[in-house]
Amino acid sequence: MVRFEAYFSLRCVRRGATLLDAVAPLCAEIRAEHGLLMTDLGIEGLWEWASDGTDGRGAEVVGQLLLMAAERGPLLGYSVDDLVRFLRTAAVG
Repeated sequence: MVRFEAYFSLRCVRRGATLLDAVAPLCAEIRAEHGLLMTDLGIEGLWEWASDGTDGRGAEVVGQLLLMAAERGPLLGYSVDDLVRFLRTAAVG
């Protein structure tokens, strides 16, 4: 556990093929074991984009946005399948 200003935070050191491959199972594990939804990667400037690969700043921003969608989508009535379908339909390539 790391202290970030007045808050406690976690630092993910789990390995994965990409940042998202490492973070996703950790979030699922924390949710299953503790009932907590991990919706924050600590990214303050979501508008600050960097096209620097699957483990850089851009990946952190994408991860943050996906975690936010995973939390907020169900609050609006969307299922995980709805969100996945949206991504598959809207994604380029």
